[in-house]
Amino acid sequence: MKWRSNSFGGILLEIENGSVAVNGGGSLADMEQAYVVDGKAPAAMIVTCEHHHRSRNADRFCLKHSVPLIAADLCGERLCLEGIDTTCLPVPGNRFFVKRGFGLSLLPVRYDSADPFCLIIGDSENTLGFVPDGKIYPKLAKYLLDCDTLILGNRLNIPGNAPSALVRRLKSVYNTQEELDGLFADYTGELCYI
Repeated sequence: MKWRSNSFGGILLEIENGSVAVNGGGSLADMEQAYVVDGKAPAAMIVTCEHHHRSRNADRFCLKHSVPLIAADLCGERLCLEGIDTTCLPVPGNRFFVKRGFGLSLLPVRYDSADPFCLIIGDSENTLGFVPDGKIYPKLAKYLLDCDTLILGNRLNIPGNAPSALVRRLKSVYNTQEELDGLFADYTGELCYI
């Protein structure tokens, strides 16, 4: 499974039967540039939380390109999904999408959102774990250790002049590099930070 990240923090996964977009957040034009390849829209879009930086324009993109949307139950309740083929799943939850050509596991993370999750996605060749946001702990990390590739976007990054309230919030919902190094010290797959 190949993947590439984009300017707004999402990724495009190339699976056996096409591609899967993970997260909105950019302008509609940015999303089309990132997710429409050779004139072909992805087979599905997954939105990992309802926050603006992950869901913005996901509905418009899916509606315009007839792309099915996958989200967590509570996240789906907060998005405008009229006219969009939507599958809402419980977190934690497993479900295999035979007609879409990939398997999907949603794993809860600590994040200030409705049903936030990281995901493990697999096709017949390999599995990929993606943690775009949220603090993870050893109990969750053990499930990610079996992935062939692990993409982490949840590394703590505190802006230089951040107010103390923002610093406290960020520390509660993101992992430090030291924490991530400890959690994945025994990981033998490909580890990537975005």
